[in-house]
Amino acid sequence: MLDSFMHALVPIFGVLLLFGGIPAIILTGVIMVLKNRRHKVEEHSKLISQMIEKSEGANIDFKAMAEMLNESDNKKKTTKMAVLKHLEYGALCSLVGLFVLLYGLFINPMDKAVIIGGLLLTIGVAFLIMFFVSKNYLKKEIEKEEKALAEKE
Repeated sequence: MLDSFMHALVPIFGVLLLFGGIPAIILTGVIMVLKNRRHKVEEHSKLISQMIEKSEGANIDFKAMAEMLNESDNKKKTTKMAVLKHLEYGALCSLVGLFVLLYGLFINPMDKAVIIGGLLLTIGVAFLIMFFVSKNYLKKEIEKEEKALAEKE
């Protein structure tokens, strides 16, 4: 009875994984990229409008302005952003690893999928551990950077 029940659940789980899990991971990545781009565009538009207001009658060199904005983007990476990257990578690797591991165990039993899923899950957990450890270890530096940013505004 249990065997027939498992054989009935395996196709359902496979369909849910295929049409639910994988698109959810891809959609999450796309949303994160678009949100990051939107944030950059908003920052650039604020800086450009401030520059235009300050130099109303002056001739504006947009090429030099774009180079300056790209340089400022590269310098704005804070400690908090670096720590949050560990969380992002950890969550992504853990989810993908879990789905691959479950696929390899239940849907299509394959040793390679189990190994790859296990490795991805282990890497994801390692990133999550790095996030929590570095968050506590770098707490003072993050607070200093937040105070400095608050004073600039």
